[in-house]
Amino acid sequence: MTGLVRKATLLAVCGLLSAGAAMAHVPDPVNSDCPASCILIVGHDGTQGDPGGQYCVTVRDFNNVPIENSSVVLDFSNCDIQLCIDQHDPDVLVDCISQTVRKLTNVNGVACFRVVGKRRTGFGCTIKPANCAEVFADGVFLCNAFAPTFDLINENNTGVSGLDFSEFLHLFFDCGVYLTAIDYNENGNIDGDDFSQFLKAFFASGSALGCDSKCP
Repeated sequence: MTGLVRKATLLAVCGLLSAGAAMAHVPDPVNSDCPASCILIVGHDGTQGDPGGQYCVTVRDFNNVPIENSSVVLDFSNCDIQLCIDQHDPDVLVDCISQTVRKLTNVNGVACFRVVGKRRTGFGCTIKPANCAEVFADGVFLCNAFAPTFDLINENNTGVSGLDFSEFLHLFFDCGVYLTAIDYNENGNIDGDDFSQFLKAFFASGSALGCDSKCP
């Protein structure tokens, strides 16, 4: 009988160890770092996405251990965003059908994006959900985020231009409704700080260029 008890105990311990090992490769939303703020949609300078749009996600398991090669997906299917096919980052994959960008985490469990895109044509003063973007790691939901953009007019291969400035002023002064498209500080209001952040992107060179080729 004692031998049977020992075997049962050993099997139970092995089962727990196996379960723990399996869980070690599953992203844990509590321990992962997913900034529930802005994923700023930016332009590029010909070689890389605007540094002002840097958005990093750190994926960890339930033991708080970073997960390498975890597939991090930013989903913009509920947003008024048109993604650029070329993100000027060879490690980022774009899926135009699902309206997502995807990247694997590094050895520290970190995946950083500079999402290159623009606002879709025809939305104008249309209201979209505040936290329209969704962030996943290996299919596990981590957080929602805002997705405002500086490139507001759909021009070919043109970044933040005078036309975008004019459109920003129209949205800022004329719409009379809250628009997440230009809420760059994600505070739930369209205010002077949003105006200041647009001007910063307008006068800097990081978003001088837009989509070379964009999702349909």
